[in-house]
Amino acid sequence: MRLAIGVLALGLLLPMAAGQAADTFSDPKALVTAIFAGYGPGQQAGDPTAYYSPRLKLLFDQAVENKVFSNDQAMAGQEFTPAAVFNPFLPDASALLFDLSIGEPATLDDRSVINVSYHNFDHPRLLSIAMVRQDGNWLVDDVASMGSEDHWLLSWALTADPYGY
Repeated sequence: MRLAIGVLALGLLLPMAAGQAADTFSDPKALVTAIFAGYGPGQQAGDPTAYYSPRLKLLFDQAVENKVFSNDQAMAGQEFTPAAVFNPFLPDASALLFDLSIGEPATLDDRSVINVSYHNFDHPRLLSIAMVRQDGNWLVDDVASMGSEDHWLLSWALTADPYGY
């Protein structure tokens, strides 16, 4: 009986471990491609913080704790959800992406940067995504909007933006 329970438990844990392994990226371009695959037709984009480095997650968590985010939901006293506040990869409320272009990474040691451009409806976007490799896995360490309309650096906005989101 104990053996059957052990085999059943192992059978449940292996798919979870495989799912976690699928979230690791040995290549910076593969990471960025995976991020934007969630914004294709019929796709459900996940929590953007799942791709963040520990440093960026810490900044994000501190911003949540310090109530940096301001939006209608927060003002109404509803529970905070990251997706409802700001997604640095797609900072628009709705998504209809076209002309998506993911550049080639510029990599130096354990750091890499990739530029991404796209149109969301008729709004052009240009992002620069900085990544860091930790334990062989690439993670997003910062995001900068470089387009003609919005200019921001995610880490700065999380720590020093006097206006919040």
